[in-house]
Amino acid sequence: MTVALSILPIFVVIAIGLGGARLGFLPPQFIKAGNRLAFYLAIPALLFRTLATAPFAQSFQPSAALAALAALVITWLVAVAVSRPLHRPEQAASRATWIQGATHGNQGFLGLAVVFYGLGPEGLRAAGLIAAVIIVGQNLLSVVTLTRWGHGQGGRSLIKAMALNPIILATLAGLAWSLAGLGLPWVLDRTLAILAGLGLPLALLIVGATLSQSPLDRGRLARLGLLSLTKLLFMPALGWLLLWGLGVAVLPAAVALVLLSSPSATICVIMANQMGGDARLASTAISATHALSALTYILWLVVGSHLG
Repeated sequence: MTVALSILPIFVVIAIGLGGARLGFLPPQFIKAGNRLAFYLAIPALLFRTLATAPFAQSFQPSAALAALAALVITWLVAVAVSRPLHRPEQAASRATWIQGATHGNQGFLGLAVVFYGLGPEGLRAAGLIAAVIIVGQNLLSVVTLTRWGHGQGGRSLIKAMALNPIILATLAGLAWSLAGLGLPWVLDRTLAILAGLGLPLALLIVGATLSQSPLDRGRLARLGLLSLTKLLFMPALGWLLLWGLGVAVLPAAVALVLLSSPSATICVIMANQMGGDARLASTAISATHALSALTYILWLVVGSHLG
């Protein structure tokens, strides 16, 4: 019950964002601008400040990051195999998006929020390297997937964008700052604190507002169910086995489980449009997995707390 209550406000704020968008308080122009503000400024400020002011040993979690990456890659291979009998040859675009939706999670906006509100500031400190490794891995696999089964256009530009991903850059900069043992000047620290305060609440409102544009397609419930099972249960379960096998400490293991169990990312729609996937399926997968994640996040937070 305590775990559920700790993350319940997250989904209340998401619901407010969804309702606000449907009532016209959060119009499409706000969603676009707010998304850019959160992604390029507020969340990077939060990550950099959190990591830069933490002891390097707390933020540098290579074993947890390696286990999470292995779980991601293995799940992608399983998704490739499972998706084949689900799609006819002429449904290659839908197959590409199904694979991406089953493996590409919303760590940047929702996963980090659950880590922070469910595991506290210590959890967010441990999340830096783990999140960066997962984000790089899933973006590379998404480009491979859409190049192989989609039209494959825009892959080079997406790889370039990934290399300049502000979340990854903020993580690396924060780790480097912490390793160097540099303190944050007071003015810089307070400025980052103000910007960081915008990050997670704004991100959650954006998630909710975006879901208002992603209606559920009832005609694809069977495939959506299997996609959701793969993303929300199979991937983190595999991660749990790998984390346990490597003897990863409780906190970074719980962080890795939360990030691995994040629902399908909203960027899946953008990538489907750019690289010949199925944007409608991507939109539906986002709605389905975000709705179910309210329950599965609780499951993995509880499991993660008993890993040690």
